[in-house]
Amino acid sequence: MFDELRKKVSNAVKGLIKKEEKEAPASTPERADIQPNSVETGSKEEKPLELNLSVSTKIKGAFLGEISLSESDIESFISDIETAMLQADVSYNATEEILTTLREKLSAARFKSKTINQEVIESVRQSFLEILRRSKEGIDIEGFIKKRIAANDLPVKILFIGPNGTGKTTTIGKLAAMLKKDGIQSVFSASDTFRAAAIEQTEHHAKALGMPVIKSRYGADPASIAFDAIAYAKAHSFPVVLIDTAGRQETNKNLINEMLKMVKVAAPDITVFIGESTAGNALSSQISEFSKHMKIDGIILTKLDCDAKGGNTLSISYTTGIPILFFGIGEGYDSLRRYSDDFVLDAILPNN
Repeated sequence: MFDELRKKVSNAVKGLIKKEEKEAPASTPERADIQPNSVETGSKEEKPLELNLSVSTKIKGAFLGEISLSESDIESFISDIETAMLQADVSYNATEEILTTLREKLSAARFKSKTINQEVIESVRQSFLEILRRSKEGIDIEGFIKKRIAANDLPVKILFIGPNGTGKTTTIGKLAAMLKKDGIQSVFSASDTFRAAAIEQTEHHAKALGMPVIKSRYGADPASIAFDAIAYAKAHSFPVVLIDTAGRQETNKNLINEMLKMVKVAAPDITVFIGESTAGNALSSQISEFSKHMKIDGIILTKLDCDAKGGNTLSISYTTGIPILFFGIGEGYDSLRRYSDDFVLDAILPNN
């Protein structure tokens, strides 16, 4: 996951840090001891990161112990980072904002010659972090449910939306498993009555997890099934209703209107968009369009383990401002990983 973005950004840092000493004049003092970092890409270790500084910059660092990067050093590096990010599915606007911030940080900084690698890497990480933090703080689903249980204000209704093929139903099962592990039982609402085998898939997860599923026939009104599931949860003291929906495209007005009916009938407490990490920049546009019609409280990005590029996370934070709650990183019920800034930053550019 994030392999391509990590490799490209790491290579850009290498490009700033590494240049052979043979370019320096014979009288050049012993070069400052620049300690490189190493970066892991999958199971293979990358070569150490080393800044490709101009000879004059190296000489200044050797004499003064500190380095201010020249404009040419910075612009060459910025160009490499820009190419790396755009090729790894970071949106153009997000890339430009990150580069503006990074350029300012590098221009104002004085780096210690012995630790310039780590300091430059940290500047890049902080520039990424500022984009990631454009998203509002994500809702703590378990904490929210526990508060509602304590207040006896139940059931909590969670609606899941998003296009077909993203692993929506499987992800609902993963979230149900996570809640069950914390002692919170759920009812499934099999409200995807359009996709072939969707009801059977929901039943499969419900049986595997030992949870009830409320269903009807294919072609039935999805909102009525959600209504029945909520009624069942109230009658049998289940604290959570997990409502599956048919996958739909944001451009299909009829399906969007049907979704709005579902929102009106079910009155969800939390609405989660489930999207495929490998969808590229189109995913940010999909989320933005959905959010014009209904409030989205959080995002689960699936198939992150299959996403070699990894730029989507930055693009979504910049474009939508909607928090990512979890990453799907495998097929098992335990393969939901909670979002954290550090996880994303370490995946892109490790700092140690």
